[in-house]
Amino acid sequence: MYKNSFVFFILPAFFFFSSCHTAVHVPVPGESQVKINNIYTEYYNIADSYMELEKYDKAIEFYSIALKNKTLFWSAYYKMGRAYALAKNYKEARKIYNKLLRRDKANTDLQVSIAYLYAMEGNITSAINIYEYLCGKYPENSEILVNFINVLIADKRMDYAKSKFEELKKVFPDNSSIQEFEKVFAEAEDSADDTNKKTEK
Repeated sequence: MYKNSFVFFILPAFFFFSSCHTAVHVPVPGESQVKINNIYTEYYNIADSYMELEKYDKAIEFYSIALKNKTLFWSAYYKMGRAYALAKNYKEARKIYNKLLRRDKANTDLQVSIAYLYAMEGNITSAINIYEYLCGKYPENSEILVNFINVLIADKRMDYAKSKFEELKKVFPDNSSIQEFEKVFAEAEDSADDTNKKTEK
């Protein structure tokens, strides 16, 4: 009697677990979080695709969603700043780069980017101040000096630009920008000569 009762008890239990195995999915610990992370990774990849298509507003939208994934946050945040810059929303881009710089204070690329963004915003004084600081701190970096000269030319500070250009030729004689700068300065001198001739007449 007891033996049969035992069998009777075992059989329903066996069928219950068998049916669970085939019909009901038992959650694996952490599985739902993995799925969520995969979704955010997809958003991140979609944002990258929009960047390639130069649809920066859409890229910003998807990067902002990807920020919710902690592992993607800083990468997505940086790319969102770049998307803002390319969309010519320089103020928002600068806010992001400033936050990134507070996290990575020695990052030269971020400092150069911030100087550039100030220049594009029309805040030439701030841009020049940063470039002067960077040129002093990284005298071996020709790219910073080239960018600085470009900003000075854009602001029509030609004498200052020429002095930095002489520095470029002396320290980096093989720099590819030298020829282009020579043309710019020659054209500026020709324009100044024409203006002087008209004034004399």
